Amino acid sequence: MTDNNYFTHFGLEPGFNIDEGQLKKKFLELSRTYHPDFHTHLSEEEQTDVLELSSYTNLAFKTLKNKDARMKYLLGLHKVDFAEGNQFLPQEFLMEMMDFNEKLMEAQMDMDEKVVSELKEELKDIENGLLGEVQELMDGYEASKISEADLKKLKDYYFKKKYLLRIHENLDKFANAN
Repeated sequence: MTDNNYFTHFGLEPGFNIDEGQLKKKFLELSRTYHPDFHTHLSEEEQTDVLELSSYTNLAFKTLKNKDARMKYLLGLHKVDFAEGNQFLPQEFLMEMMDFNEKLMEAQMDMDEKVVSELKEELKDIENGLLGEVQELMDGYEASKISEADLKKLKDYYFKKKYLLRIHENLDKFANAN
């Protein structure tokens, strides 16, 4: 099995922003290299090793091609704690989301598609604002230079983004119900 992390497995510099074309190209190359059908002549132990590398390659690709999964993975490389119960969001953000959810519930009860559409735009603005707070950290990421405070900001962003995803899902349910 490989002792590399997902980024080095694909020959990529660790980062929040990666060359997705290079990722895909390397994935296809590694998939051919480690495909079990090309190694049937090997011993059972060697076939098991190739199968593990193939599985590792698939999992690494699935993780790195998804921006949110990549962010969580990269933060995990820095030992950021994602354990249940350690997902505290700032009170100010939660209050803002409580107000937003109340407006959403009112719009859904009134079946007001115009207000829901406006809320979708407001949600996009919130997301863009949150991204703006960490974009520079993500763009200028260097593993050896990132501070604990910056890691906390990125972790908070990750959980806020996940929270907003649930709101998106509620908005989508409403849109599909009509």
